[in-house]
Amino acid sequence: MVENLAIVLLVFLSQLGIVSEDQNNAEFLTKLIKSEPIEEKFIFQEENWNYYSENIKLENKLFSLPNKTKDNYIDIDSNSAIAFDTETDFVLYSKNSNEKMPIASISKIMTALVVLENSDLSDSVVISENAYNTEGRKEGLSVGEEISVENLMKIMIVGSNNVAATAFAEHISGNVDNFAILMNEKTKELGLKDTVFYNPTGLDQKNMNVSTAFDIAQLVDYSLDISLIWEYSKMQSVSVGSLNGKLKHNIKNTNLLLGKMENIAGGKTGFTDQAGECLVLISNKPEENRKVITVVLGASDRFLQTEKLRNWVFESYEW
Repeated sequence: MVENLAIVLLVFLSQLGIVSEDQNNAEFLTKLIKSEPIEEKFIFQEENWNYYSENIKLENKLFSLPNKTKDNYIDIDSNSAIAFDTETDFVLYSKNSNEKMPIASISKIMTALVVLENSDLSDSVVISENAYNTEGRKEGLSVGEEISVENLMKIMIVGSNNVAATAFAEHISGNVDNFAILMNEKTKELGLKDTVFYNPTGLDQKNMNVSTAFDIAQLVDYSLDISLIWEYSKMQSVSVGSLNGKLKHNIKNTNLLLGKMENIAGGKTGFTDQAGECLVLISNKPEENRKVITVVLGASDRFLQTEKLRNWVFESYEW
């Protein structure tokens, strides 16, 4: 099995130009089969590869790398973009995907992760005056209102609500600054080297949350195991209430692609003046049992560009 893997790997590397045709193949294969560290023999220079959190399992994934079937290339009208296959960790499209830039409410993906790792869905969150005064829509939330983590999470994810995000920060850590420490600890744990959080909302402030399209794709890939986040994100609308049942909140999803495009497994919008229009989308390709993550940052029209990118990926690759 190892010998077969080594042969397939050598052929693949030759196609990428990483191992030249005139290289001593027998010597290379002998060293590879002896399990000498591959990374000491060559470095993947293509954007198609990464070793994020040891997520890539070469032996299992080499045989399912996607093949590009069309030569046409698109230019997505955004400052940065990426399309990422979650099964093979293969970058299908990249535009400035390693450039740091503000990410607006895409930040709430990390906010949700930290909240779910540090609380129960049945816990009660109190909306403070400070949280209520956070910039953005109120969605009927009131100062002093008690609401469950589950319902407040739906408000934050579906409506991209900043009041909810701030209330969560206060509930978990006492204040926004302490909560940002937890966000950055998680960032370090996941190996997201180009990502820094200062608040749970993504709002433009003196210090803004920044990341790259590549890091965001890795964050989303990790978070797929926390299916609750993405189940909520697919809801076109949701109605939830306070713990005492006296207040009702009717929320519409900020992702306008829901109901327009098929096979959406989740998504998260973002917008500020500094970040521009941002969108994460998780798309299923059911006939091939695949998931593709797309990220656009600083787009002129996040929905149009995301639709264009996803359609191009599904038309251009086969697995």
